[in-house]
Amino acid sequence: MDTETQSINHWSDKSNDIPFKTTKRCVGNGEEKLAKELGITLIGGQNCTADLTHSILGKISVKDMTIDDCTLGTEGCHTMRKIFRRIVNPFVCWIEKYESQCELVQSFNNSMNNKYGSSRITILDGIDRYELSKTNLVELNNNLEKLKKYKLDSEVKYNSLNSEYINDIIYNMGDKSLQEMLNDCVRKEATDMTLIIVYKDKGWIIVKDISKLSCPRITRGAPRINYN
Repeated sequence: MDTETQSINHWSDKSNDIPFKTTKRCVGNGEEKLAKELGITLIGGQNCTADLTHSILGKISVKDMTIDDCTLGTEGCHTMRKIFRRIVNPFVCWIEKYESQCELVQSFNNSMNNKYGSSRITILDGIDRYELSKTNLVELNNNLEKLKKYKLDSEVKYNSLNSEYINDIIYNMGDKSLQEMLNDCVRKEATDMTLIIVYKDKGWIIVKDISKLSCPRITRGAPRINYN
């Protein structure tokens, strides 16, 4: 078992008899196969935060990235919704309150009511559904960064920027962007537990460099986790 580098650990003869694709409820693809490789006999179930537990690696989160990035579980969704409640939702409320009174807010409203890239829904609809494509998420992040710059520029005079909504947004974001906060959200998967990514044909890898993890988009109410 290679735990010192970021190289792929190829599936060995130990797990030849274990299929990668699972048919069991609450057991993800590759979990049983990885358990055989690591000599683990007990696999976590529906009420377990960890997929596997190892005597050295501790609690393990297993993510199948054979085809694409994948979604986080309950804890990741909970953290993401906190971010939305404290930052994204107040931004939307601010736009709805002032868009008919302020040209700056009108420009934000136009952007938020638009679709970007190949997105099928607008940013605003995506926020309501917790469905943000990569391009819509990039634009939402850009809008919030523009907002911070307007707020911090002493020469910019818009009464709408004095709103409590804006003060709360700036305070809750601190020195981070929305994208950075979402990246931190998915990286918790590799700091709270040992994150192991599995691939059907390649094998598995223990994620040690969490900077390679990011949140590229949000689908089905959950942040996606990508390993670069």
